[in-house]
Amino acid sequence: MRHVDLEDLRLPDGWANEAQAATHAILGGAPPSDFDGIWRDLKQRLAALLHDKCWFCETPVTRSDNAVDHFRPKSRVSDAANAHQGYRWLTFAAANFRFACTFCNSRRIDVEHGTAGGKADRFPLVHEANRVYGVVAADLDFDDLLATVQAERPGLLDPCNLDDWRLLGCKRENGNPCATSDDPEVVTRVNTSIEVYHLDHEPTCKQRHTVSGMLLRTVRKAKARFLTIDPSDPGTIRAFEASALEIKRMIARKAPYSGEMRFLLGGQRSDLHPWIQRLLEDG
Repeated sequence: MRHVDLEDLRLPDGWANEAQAATHAILGGAPPSDFDGIWRDLKQRLAALLHDKCWFCETPVTRSDNAVDHFRPKSRVSDAANAHQGYRWLTFAAANFRFACTFCNSRRIDVEHGTAGGKADRFPLVHEANRVYGVVAADLDFDDLLATVQAERPGLLDPCNLDDWRLLGCKRENGNPCATSDDPEVVTRVNTSIEVYHLDHEPTCKQRHTVSGMLLRTVRKAKARFLTIDPSDPGTIRAFEASALEIKRMIARKAPYSGEMRFLLGGQRSDLHPWIQRLLEDG
């Protein structure tokens, strides 16, 4: 997972007015599906914000189905303590959109490997008592619709939160997702996110493991080359720089699973290899 800044999203001409009109319509009783073209119009623009990768799992989705996920569900919230008809007033709020692959967005069961997940209508909170169930339409500020839910703290990691992506790592031995901290609240949010986004889907873990293996092999090579640099021999410097550049590419935002690869690279830091910290700061 990496941070996605929705301020970078450029809207089509007239989109905001169209979204506002649709919001009034569904608050008046119209079904959101009557206006689904409005959020679908943004799908490619949202995908471009993270190089056509799923915002939750960072898997490239160029050849599979993908969707505009409503981070706060628009029709129903299965985690709510009481019956919740969805955050209908956020149905057309661009700040509520996330670009997601099929496995993160839709409920799937992997019988062979014993996992299940997919966000669908899930939206747990850290403190359920703070959940917002409705708003007064006349009071809505369309320039800041998320102000209506600012008291809520999501129980899921949010790629649009500045720091949440740093909480998710993976295990080098198998590519399985994990928390990067022992803090109990962090562990709970990460484990909930793993289940809801189906981040432990076995094919995804295998891909993550393959990428992590490549990363760690390259790190070993770079370390060996760094320790044998001979300032009088430009060839030794170039050899190290080639390996370092390869690592930098694997943790860049456009690379698959770059957030987890940054986590694994962070575990390779040592006083002998200050270049690793520099790569992390550059990336």
